[in-house]
Parts: sequence; structure tokens; C-alpha cells
Amino acid sequence: MAVITVVMLGVTWAGHRLSGTISDRRGFFQADGTMPWWAVSASIIATVVSAVTFVSVPAAVFAPEGNLTYFQVILGLALGKVVVARLLARPFYLSENLATSYHYIGARIDAPTGSFSMALGLLLNTINSGVKLLTASLVLDVISGWGLAGCALFIIAISAVWGALAGIKTVIWTDFLLFLLFAGGALFSLLYMLGELTAPLPETIVWLDAQAKLVLFDFDTDMSKSSTIWAGVIGAICLSIAQGSTQATWQRVKACRSVHDACKAFDFAALFYVVHLLILGVGLALFAFYGEKGLPQALTAQLVDAPDRIFPYFIATELPVGVSGLFVAAIFAAAISTLDSALAEGSDLTVNHLYAPLCKGRSESHYLLMSRVFMVFWALVFFALALFFSRYSAQGLLQLTFKLPNYIYGAIFASILLARFGIGSLRLILCGFVLACAIVAGLSLSGVAFFYWCPLSGAAMFGFVWLFDRRPLDFSGVVSAGPATSGR
Repeated sequence: MAVITVVMLGVTWAGHRLSGTISDRRGFFQADGTMPWWAVSASIIATVVSAVTFVSVPAAVFAPEGNLTYFQVILGLALGKVVVARLLARPFYLSENLATSYHYIGARIDAPTGSFSMALGLLLNTINSGVKLLTASLVLDVISGWGLAGCALFIIAISAVWGALAGIKTVIWTDFLLFLLFAGGALFSLLYMLGELTAPLPETIVWLDAQAKLVLFDFDTDMSKSSTIWAGVIGAICLSIAQGSTQATWQRVKACRSVHDACKAFDFAALFYVVHLLILGVGLALFAFYGEKGLPQALTAQLVDAPDRIFPYFIATELPVGVSGLFVAAIFAAAISTLDSALAEGSDLTVNHLYAPLCKGRSESHYLLMSRVFMVFWALVFFALALFFSRYSAQGLLQLTFKLPNYIYGAIFASILLARFGIGSLRLILCGFVLACAIVAGLSLSGVAFFYWCPLSGAAMFGFVWLFDRRPLDFSGVVSAGPATSGR
């Protein structure tokens, strides 16, 4: 706990020193366009590599029927970042006098559609954050025994403090530092376990292959399977585009110094998915380690109801004191780098879309204060939702993380594409949304894997709106300069 405390305080101090000062909402939420692309790129991947990834991916590989097919999802997510760089980053950056990605949607289609998309974005952000806070809390509970509620409150409090210091500047700089921390933690844990094995590495690899742990690709066309190349790549690319419509993407694009830097940040984020490969390797090393040593009976019973506890258990019981603290800090880093971004996103949308229009004419210092107040509000919401989701952790948090948001990802995916090409209206989009929901319900009842829900429902919604709108596509995707919407 002492090591964890020192690491958290050190990152807080360094992030605050690097952030500088802010004077208005644009500086708080968009960093005044002053951030280097490499820091933004690390922040993009740090937001994606949550504690769910750090804890649940090794658990999924370790499971009796687990293997490396999650690599297919990693490949899709990496390709998705390249697509987002070309499809969204450039028009986002070049569109002026807009405060949020949903103002962009409103300007490209109509204001009510922007408000509807904002509601979907807030719902998505809340669901994702509740699951990710739950994961980090389970890890801390294994180490500290504070109970799930106490651990969740501790983690979300740190996230709120970091987000409130200097807004997105602090978030990006702390994300960069935390990215280095958890990437180093993943590499060290892999090397440490390999060093503890008594069997030579070639023999271990042969044994893992005999246990069917080294399967990378599955080309099965059965749509009930979520671990195929088709589900992983197509689904993950569409998920990346849907996530690209969120305010977190808008904030990072606008934080860059040029449109070239914004595109470069997303391109290099695709390369940083190598961290996910290290985490897959941790799962293999765990399986080999406990294959030699054997699992304690008490742990075997715990894994039935909480399969994601295997890596935290290894950290707590096998690593030396002090080193284990660094690993837990790395898992915290993965969790907090996601949660502080989610708090900044939720606060940004609440202030610029809801509060500012109702309380016009206030000073920027007042809006800055309310931005921090709303961060605390969303922290409490995430806390309550994490406790609710704890009822469903037995099915594995990796499945929970991907499945829950997929109920609405299709509609978000279609909305940003419609805005990007400048077609649609609120009436058509609402009808398309109902169609997308019906398709998701049908796919779910038919047993179709959740990775297909977003591309199929999103494509149907986009096609429906395009068919009845009948306007030509606008490929520029840029909103012309006009009066400031907010945050200026």
C-alpha cells in the first residue's frame, strides 16, 4: 500500500506540473491545442487499455477453454484507430467554433439530432465506466480486503482529483505517465513468470500448444461465435468508429497542435496496441506457471464465481512485497487512465450541452467551477453503477465490457457516419434508431455474437436514413466557421 501511495502521489505531482494553468473551458476541455501528438497518442491507448484489459484478458487466456483468439479483436481495434484518423480526426480538427463532437453532429445534421446523440454518448460513457471501475475495485479488494464499495470509492476519488486539476491537460499527461507504468508492468510480469518456470521455454511452448492455448485465428463463419476473425476485426473496427464519435475523441483531436498531429496521434495509437500482445502473453505465462505449481483449492473455488481474480491473486501471493505494489499500481494506472478521461468527457458534455444553455451569461471562472463540480457528480454515478454491475461479474468482466455497450453501439456508429457525410434528420434518425434496436434484439434472441450487433444494426440504420433522405453525400465532413457554439 505504501508503494501504491507513493506512485499515485508521484504521478499526480508530475501530471500537475506538466499541465500548467487554465483560464477557460476551452483550455480545461481542449487544452488550447497545445499538446504534443505523442502524449495524445499514449493517452488514446491508455484510455482503451483499462483495468478490464489488464485483468480480464489474462483471465480469459487462463480459462480452461481460453486461447489467443482475442488477438483478432486487437487487430480490429488497431485498424479501427487508423480508420478513425482518416474518417473523423481531420474533419473534427478543421471544424471550428464547436465545443463537442455532438455539436459537430448537430451542425452537420440538425441540433435535435446532436442532443439525441449526446444522450446516447453519455449512456455509453456511463456503462463503460461502471464496468471498468468495478474491475479495478476487485483488484484492490484482493490486496487490501477493504470491501468492494470502499475500493471503488478510493479509486474514483483519485480519478476525480486528477481530472479536476487542469482538465484534459492533466488527463493526457497523467495518461502518458500511466501508459509507461502499465506497459512496463505487463512486460515485467511476463518476464518474471517465465523466469520462475522450471521447464525450458521451448518445452513450455510445445506444452501450451498441446493444450490448444496458442490458437490465434478462427475463420469459422458461425455467427454465434464471438471469437472469430470476422466478428473480431469487423466488429472491432465498427466499435472504434462508434467510440470515435465520443467527446473523448473530440477532446484529444482538438488538443493537438495541428491536423497533421491529430492524424498522427491516432495512427501511432494503433502501433501502441502491442501492449495488448504483452497482456496476452501474461495470460499464457499464468497458465504455464500454475500448470507447474498447481492451483490452491480455495482459489479454484473462487475462480468459479470471479474468474478475473487469477492475475490479482498471483500479484498478491507470488510477487515480493514492494514489487507487488508496483503491479497493483500498474493496474490502477490502467483503471484511472480510463476513468479520469470518462469524468472529463461526462463533465464536458454536461456543462456545454446542459448547464451552459440554461445558465447563460456567467463568467468563465463560474463554468470552470461547475466543470469540476460535475466531475464529482459523475464520479458518484460511476461508483453506484460499479456496485450494481458487481452482481454480474461471474460471467467475466471482459464479456461484460464488450456486451453491454453493444446494445447501443450500432446507433452511435450510424449517427457519426450520417453526420460525417451530412445526411439525415431527427425524424429519420429516430426511426432508424428504433430499427437498430429491433435488429439488436433480434440478433440477441437468435444467439448471434455481440460483436456483430454494431456493424449489422448500424449499417441498417445508416442505409434506412440514406434511402429516405436522398441527399448526396458530403465527403468533406467539415463544418464551416460560424458563431461560437460554446466554450469560447
